[in-house]
Amino acid sequence: MLLLKKTPIDGILTMKESIEAVEDSLRQLALGEGTDLPRRRIHHTNRMIFGLLPASLHGVMGAYLQTDLERRLHGETIILYCIETGKPLILYQDCSINELRTGAAGGVGVKHLARPDARSVAMLGSGPQAKTQLTAALAVRPVTNVKVFSPTPKHCDSFAREMSRKLNVEIRSVKTPKEAVEGADIVITATNSQSPVFEGAWLQEGTHVTSMANGDKNRPRGEIDHTTIRKSTPVFITSNETVITNESDIFRAVTGGVITWEEVREIGQVFLGRVAGRTEARQITLFKLQGLGIMDIALGLMAYERLKGGKVAQEW
Repeated sequence: MLLLKKTPIDGILTMKESIEAVEDSLRQLALGEGTDLPRRRIHHTNRMIFGLLPASLHGVMGAYLQTDLERRLHGETIILYCIETGKPLILYQDCSINELRTGAAGGVGVKHLARPDARSVAMLGSGPQAKTQLTAALAVRPVTNVKVFSPTPKHCDSFAREMSRKLNVEIRSVKTPKEAVEGADIVITATNSQSPVFEGAWLQEGTHVTSMANGDKNRPRGEIDHTTIRKSTPVFITSNETVITNESDIFRAVTGGVITWEEVREIGQVFLGRVAGRTEARQITLFKLQGLGIMDIALGLMAYERLKGGKVAQEW
């Protein structure tokens, strides 16, 4: 078995390759040729959480494992096994796969749901997840300007400077979420918020929204308001089963009568042409991104194919 430890996976896979891997994993899931089980969490009395996301595709099976305390990731592990032999292939320890695959998944949503001419982004949040979400958006759309808001101005300014240099695009920190959202073609929320971080009334026609905070029934989270959900129907998600099992905010929106299950669509069905994505330029679209283990396995498998036979990962 190979071992890769504390080596960021974005040094092995590009964002465009990661988007392709995540899209393929969701296509395999929609075709019934990949398997994914909804995230399971154990909530301990000291508030430490253990999460498990098992999945299989393309001849491998495995799981993404994580621990977090007070909404901060403490450790992540991904292990892959060969389906034919049951032998372990590779173990990744703290390689930032969670950040890359979540950003890539956001990129998949932008690719299929944002207007082709979308050029401006509102980024709400300035942490590691915000960085990969923005990187992915620029990988699939001709973005020329970005406004970022974070409740901590120092972090917001630092994000703007760093990502401007990295992505070679104008990024400006702003003082309010309204200033960021108004006029944006793409709105991305990458926060840990338990309450809406912007008002749906601020969205202009033709906007695409990516929201990544989901939580579960024991730890509810919700970055978007009911107005955003109503204006965005149908709502696109990664997995109906995951939404229902974890009772996330889209589940609560349905059970609360905000929308119906008929207005919730899995984005993998769009890839197969079974449901429509964006149907007109004025439409507001929403991709409510839930993390799936099959995405992690897809990135892990792509990286494994690069690493085997090389010297970056060690034999274990």
